[in-house]
Amino acid sequence: MKRLLWVVFLASSLNACMATTGNYRSLNEHNAARPPDCDVAIFKDQLPAKPYVAISRLNVHLEKTFFTPSDFSSASGELRRQACLSGADGVIDIEEKKSSFLETRIYNLSATGIRFIDRTSVQ
Repeated sequence: MKRLLWVVFLASSLNACMATTGNYRSLNEHNAARPPDCDVAIFKDQLPAKPYVAISRLNVHLEKTFFTPSDFSSASGELRRQACLSGADGVIDIEEKKSSFLETRIYNLSATGIRFIDRTSVQ
């Protein structure tokens, strides 16, 4: 019985391991950060209709163990947070990469943060 409990404990602790990191890099001048929960437009399949300028390069990295996969929906919260911190109004050019090593599943998301040229409708 003790051995079974130990195996269950070990399996559940391995399943719970997850690491999420995110960062951004400004492309030109430093832009003022927006609140971390700001509204950011995500343009996954098309470009915005309004004129914009690229201001930052965004990156989100997820690692999960024990064969638990990651996808865009699990990384989008951190992507939005990094966009807000970089001062971006929106996100374009999203690139997704997946890999694995033994039982660890790795998911990396890169994108470009943009600021709309006419910001009156964004505020």
